[in-house]
Amino acid sequence: MSTPADRIITALRTGHEELAALVRDLKEDDLLRPSGASEWQVSQVLSHLGSGAEITLASLDAARTGAPGPDGDFNKGVWARWDAMAPAEHAAGFLAANQRLVEAYEALDAETRSTLRIDLGFLPEPVDLATAARFRLSEFALHQWDVEVAFNPFAAVTPEATSLLLD
Repeated sequence: MSTPADRIITALRTGHEELAALVRDLKEDDLLRPSGASEWQVSQVLSHLGSGAEITLASLDAARTGAPGPDGDFNKGVWARWDAMAPAEHAAGFLAANQRLVEAYEALDAETRSTLRIDLGFLPEPVDLATAARFRLSEFALHQWDVEVAFNPFAAVTPEATSLLLD
């Protein structure tokens, strides 16, 4: 039987594959287009998603190993590194970082998926995997739309993500 965490991880994989198929073919001019996020170009949305994947993976790894989670200084360092990248590096970096995050979620066994608690750093206490992954899905799905709408004015937030986020 599929758990909420399983369904969210599947939606993260589906979203990644859909967005990666678009991103792999983007040229420099495409990356500089305005995105659906009014202040950002497509490459900046990819930078945000890539840096977010890196920070989320650090939180997941900390929870799995019992190490302290990333702090504000860690996050600032990640953001500074991503901010310094060129648009093509944002695209390539997003593809790699988000792939690593999705693979890390997928690698968790059933027991870990049901018992792991993750400190996201901004909530009063650690949350279960489904809650943590739902935060990522929310951010990912909306920013996936920000990228897609730059190339397709009829783009929509994916139904799979929408049903899980509105649940």
